[in-house]
Amino acid sequence: MPITSIAGVSSDALSLKNLLDQVLQVIVDRYAHHGVTLPARQYWTAGEDAVDCEQLVVSFQQMYIGPPGDEATQAQRGNAPRTTVLKAVVAREIPTTSGRGLVPTADKIEQGAWIAAVDTWVLLDCVAFLDQWESTGHFGLGVIGTVDVDPPNGGFQTVTATFSIAVP
Repeated sequence: MPITSIAGVSSDALSLKNLLDQVLQVIVDRYAHHGVTLPARQYWTAGEDAVDCEQLVVSFQQMYIGPPGDEATQAQRGNAPRTTVLKAVVAREIPTTSGRGLVPTADKIEQGAWIAAVDTWVLLDCVAFLDQWESTGHFGLGVIGTVDVDPPNGGFQTVTATFSIAVP
């Protein structure tokens, strides 16, 4: 029978879900801080997202025992911190070949890339804010973050940030 509710689940078991809620909110807040409009569709999910419209998606990729950056390089005690690897993907529509086979001008292509450059900057800016622990305002165990601009696909350009952060 599929799980349809998380009512009654222990607070420990909700740690990752709560972190994903927080990461999505941090990204939305940092975009607002920079005056950059995000697509209206914003959510988090587990695994890969489908890029079928303009959207912001935070996706859970992996979790391991140990601090960020120590992906099974050394054995860890069972009570060591848990780290998660997340992706944040901003997908935006870009100029493409028209139905009549007309290619976009160089100016249109460059204008389409402007927002990818802005998304890259803002997503990397989020790194410092993802390492702050929710209730204390203190820094966590550190964070690893990279941002890539992915190849255009289906009329969309995606900018993908990959973060490794400890789960509070």
